[in-house]
Amino acid sequence: MAARGISSRRRWVFWTLVVLLLVALNIVVGIGVWTWRIWQELPPVVQLENWHPQEPLRIYADNDHLLQVVGPQLRYALPLKQIPKTLQDAFISAENSKFYSHNPIYYPVSFPGIIRAAFVDLVHMAPVQGASTITEQVARNFYLTPKKTITRKVAEILLAYKLGARLHRPQILDLYLNKIYLGEGAYGVQAAAKTYYGKTVNQLTVGEMATLAGLPAAPSDFNPIASPASAKTRRDYVLRHMAHYGYITKAQEEAALAEPIKARYHAPASNIAPYATDWIRNWLEKHFGADFTYRTGLRVYTSINPTDQRAADRDIAVGLENYGMGLDSMDPKAWHGPIAQLSTAAMEAALQGQRPSQLPNHNPANLHWGVVVKSTPEMATVSFEGRHLVHLSLRDVAWARSAPKGNPPTAVNQVLQPGDLIWLRRYVVAATSGTGNPVWGTKVWHNIPHSGWQLAQIPHVQGALVSLASRSGAILALSGGFSYELSHFDRALYAFRQPGSGFKPFVYSSAMDAPTYLASGRKHYLTPVSLIADTPLVIHLGNGQVYAPTNYSRTFSNIPFPVWEDLADSHNVPSVRLLMHVGIPYAKRYVERFGIPAKQIPASPSMVLGSGDFTPLQIARGYAVFSSGGFLPHPYLIRKIVTAHGTTVSLMDCPLGYRPPPKQTVIPPGVAFLMTRMMERVIRVGTGVAAQILHRHDLAGKTGTTNHEDNAWFNGFNPDITTSVWVGYDNNQSMGTWAAGAREALPIWIRYMHTALTQYPDVGFFQPPDVVTARYNPKTGDLAPQGDPGHQYPMGYFLSGYLPPKPKPKISAETRSFIHALMHIF
Repeated sequence: MAARGISSRRRWVFWTLVVLLLVALNIVVGIGVWTWRIWQELPPVVQLENWHPQEPLRIYADNDHLLQVVGPQLRYALPLKQIPKTLQDAFISAENSKFYSHNPIYYPVSFPGIIRAAFVDLVHMAPVQGASTITEQVARNFYLTPKKTITRKVAEILLAYKLGARLHRPQILDLYLNKIYLGEGAYGVQAAAKTYYGKTVNQLTVGEMATLAGLPAAPSDFNPIASPASAKTRRDYVLRHMAHYGYITKAQEEAALAEPIKARYHAPASNIAPYATDWIRNWLEKHFGADFTYRTGLRVYTSINPTDQRAADRDIAVGLENYGMGLDSMDPKAWHGPIAQLSTAAMEAALQGQRPSQLPNHNPANLHWGVVVKSTPEMATVSFEGRHLVHLSLRDVAWARSAPKGNPPTAVNQVLQPGDLIWLRRYVVAATSGTGNPVWGTKVWHNIPHSGWQLAQIPHVQGALVSLASRSGAILALSGGFSYELSHFDRALYAFRQPGSGFKPFVYSSAMDAPTYLASGRKHYLTPVSLIADTPLVIHLGNGQVYAPTNYSRTFSNIPFPVWEDLADSHNVPSVRLLMHVGIPYAKRYVERFGIPAKQIPASPSMVLGSGDFTPLQIARGYAVFSSGGFLPHPYLIRKIVTAHGTTVSLMDCPLGYRPPPKQTVIPPGVAFLMTRMMERVIRVGTGVAAQILHRHDLAGKTGTTNHEDNAWFNGFNPDITTSVWVGYDNNQSMGTWAAGAREALPIWIRYMHTALTQYPDVGFFQPPDVVTARYNPKTGDLAPQGDPGHQYPMGYFLSGYLPPKPKPKISAETRSFIHALMHIF
């Protein structure tokens, strides 16, 4: 019985072992089949031998400084030989100290690391710790998801073997250092160096290199900007490992350990020209598609001058603010009130620097937010963005009139109360320039150094500025509104508005071009000194309506004006008479020479008064014809586009792409010069007289104001730069009874040109050979009589061969009596 029991137990053990063996065999076969399937599904790695990362679109200014980086990821790929050896060693120390080992236990997969990580995961009953070598991380970053699963880990290990068999270790390290995500949107070490430190990799200190090397384990936890203490702990760990493995000396370790964590976010570019770059991005995407535009490393080189662009944005903003605050207008403006009245909790948070939710994501233009802490009749104490306190006196809030009565405040606490969320700006004084005729009331502002801050508000009125290099057409500055943050609509390129009297020079040119005028079959050409009546005019139109133009002053003069004076003082009725003299069809064809499409030019008597709709860019291009001596430039924003491989992209289909300067003039140089002389007088004695504050002798231009004062313009130039400024409401509402180009647009133009003209000498305009001088009689518009020493006649400029008429011979009293008698007889 005992023997039978022992035999039975042996059989049971035997069959148990057999079953267990079969189960183990099935498990091994299953794992093998499962692993084989994963292996079969792994992608080939051959393409990594010539891998190039997706690179974003980069847009540069005319000095090749970066304006904007646009793309899904921030990358700056570098060959391994351009990455400092110390930085390479830092990552190896932190992530894979056995990277260069030839022991198969450690490369390409570290089995001790896997066992260690598995034990930690088992203890925590969750995938807590990773054990990926650099090779495994490359496999995961290029081909797999970051999700922590057993299947992904096995695929990662297998793919690491594939990579190790196919690529050399320097190649793998190159891929790793250019692909690894290091937080803050930065992929790769060069992008991280620029993002955290504003440096290139070869400018980093040993401590900064170790900080970056500590990021792959947990970019959020060890972020030196958000978590400097954690980043320091991780950095010190990396430094100790670098010293342990002999990558740095003990002295280097100690010096690096003593370095403070100084990382801060560095934007890839400070986009100072958002309206310009927005147009470029939209055109590229429509023309080439999003993938090619944002992922292939395109480099776009623009014509934008950073100094001019900053001035344009600043001056447009301040000018519009001044209008909205009533500082440069004869129509007082009411204050809109605070942005919001903050609750106690919101106010406490704002005082600690937290941006209130009522504000846009970024401050518009040059404005800053503040919260009123205390208000008395004499002073308001304001927390400036939660950083420090500023004080506003009655002077700083005096413009804030109450609506609807419009009474100026007599105490600060009539305007501001504790808890008010307000806008602030640097103190600005707007005052008449003190030059020329004060009737236009042009107020040019200036900043007072160390004068503090003043209450401000976002204006409802809008504006645009576009500035061109007159001969080449390069767009030096482009501002499409008060603030790109508040409105992306580019009014410089897309706002079609009536230019008012700013359109007159185009029509006047058709009258001053005597050869073309006579060749068209007309007689009695005009000169700059020809006289035109300023008396009531009634024109019966073909549709049965009656057109009766009026002057801005609503008055007339019994004395005829010379053409130049009519343009300088912007009289309307004489301008319409000039148009009717040359003929509407002829004038319309001539205006097309300035790049103005025919469909936009109204064939009506109001054409000369700017009744058509045009963009600021179109008007600026037309004025550049005068500035350049008769050449019509092609405005361009893009100088060139280069691919990541160095290939230049054609700009033939780009409407704002570079074209060579024109070789032929569109109007005779002499006509351009005569018109320029006439527009110089606009600044010397006319509506643009406030521009004399610039103290230059090479300026010319023309104001423009439309009916109902809904558009205000100033278009002006010197021999190098042409700039147009428009101010108005987007909905075409009136800007007020006294609004005018001289008051609203001219101050912005003056402030911008003060900056833009700094680099250009004041040499005046070139007088072409087809222009001559002669003395004339201002009372008749004829040439001065010869040999008449009793009068001092002024000197004028005229086209050669097309002088004013000679004076009629004087008739004696006896001759007049004789002629009168004959007429009485017959």
